[in-house]
Amino acid sequence: MSRYQDNTAVQYERFPAQQNPGEKQLEVLPKKKIRGKAAVVPYGKYTMILCCVFVVLIGIVASYMQLATVNLQNAKLRQDISAMAGEINALNAKKEQMYNLTYVEDYAKNQLGMVKMDKSQVNYLEMDAGDQMMVADVAANSEMIQAGGGFLSRLTQGLGRVLEYLN
Repeated sequence: MSRYQDNTAVQYERFPAQQNPGEKQLEVLPKKKIRGKAAVVPYGKYTMILCCVFVVLIGIVASYMQLATVNLQNAKLRQDISAMAGEINALNAKKEQMYNLTYVEDYAKNQLGMVKMDKSQVNYLEMDAGDQMMVADVAANSEMIQAGGGFLSRLTQGLGRVLEYLN
């Protein structure tokens, strides 16, 4: 294009740059030196950032590995629970069978060789009205209490009775 609004084509290379007073000339400045050295790329910072990203990625992978391990253990425990629930049902059924009266009678006859008692084998024990029957421990404990056993002895006797009941 030309400077003028016409169709005339002009080649600017033929004219020196000074002839165009409206255009500013560009100057190429030399590279600035920072404290006597050329500009340095901060490779240390980039390396640190890269290391941090790498450590975070390793942490994420490790956490996913732990999660997978825990999920595997959870699935195994669920299988164990279901197997033990079936075993509990089988043991409960066996317990019900063992407490069944017909099973007990059959076991006593066939395995142990026992027979039912007939009326001729029954012995009755008659006691006179003056006789008394006492359990040895209860008699000894009641004698100690009557003999003036203190609070501590009564407390130990009571705890002993509770322990006997629990056993």
